[in-house]
Amino acid sequence: MIDVEPTAAKTRVLPDGRVMAESKIVVSPEAAEKMWKGYMCARCLEDVSHLGPYPDECPLCHFPMKAEQRRQLEQDFVGEHASPGGFMDREREAMLRAHHEPKPQILVSKSVRDRK
Repeated sequence: MIDVEPTAAKTRVLPDGRVMAESKIVVSPEAAEKMWKGYMCARCLEDVSHLGPYPDECPLCHFPMKAEQRRQLEQDFVGEHASPGGFMDREREAMLRAHHEPKPQILVSKSVRDRK
């Protein structure tokens, strides 16, 4: 699972001098593992499993995966931390914290309650 959240807080200077705003990308642990193992492009997030680990380049964006993938991941994930889930997971957790009312799981019949 991959969520992309636009943000203006982080920018990157491209080799030609242009400044590009980056988005916050939240990836599942499985997707992050695929990137580190070379089965998903670090630039465009294309699944390249069918080509084997670390192909020479990504067939979609032509990123030189074999030569640059590890360096790119080390640059992009510096200071990052594991997320408790994607956007929908975080929203669901927030809604549960705000509105969930626990209900008893054991129902006691009226005859048992009246025996006191």
